[in-house]
Amino acid sequence: MGKLQLEIATPEKLVFSGEVDYVTAPGGLGEFTVLPKHTPLLTTISPGIVRFGSGSEEKMYAVGWGYAEVRPYKVVLLVEFAETKDEIDPREVEREIEQIKERLASASSEEERESLRRQLERLKARKRLVA
Repeated sequence: MGKLQLEIATPEKLVFSGEVDYVTAPGGLGEFTVLPKHTPLLTTISPGIVRFGSGSEEKMYAVGWGYAEVRPYKVVLLVEFAETKDEIDPREVEREIEQIKERLASASSEEERESLRRQLERLKARKRLVA
């Protein structure tokens, strides 16, 4: 069936580039999986976990908001951040979540609440990877 070329990039760097058998990502309308020969697709990425693998090896990254471009043999994920489990300090994430929740409770405008909710979603994605 062939392989997929996967690229995961953030504004700072190319995080991953390689051949994989599949990619599962948190799309804006729900999780989706891509296999070789997939129909071309452009979609949003929500904060969550991206899983991909080749053979019996699977890798996972916590990712932030972004976009995915899917072609029959290539997937490009452009995301705010992409981190492995080893790059995340669970205690720091938990501390940041509590701070955001406190700020959310006292937010004075809808714009501020929405910004804080988005920050909270990103932190929860990181937390899911290390849980």
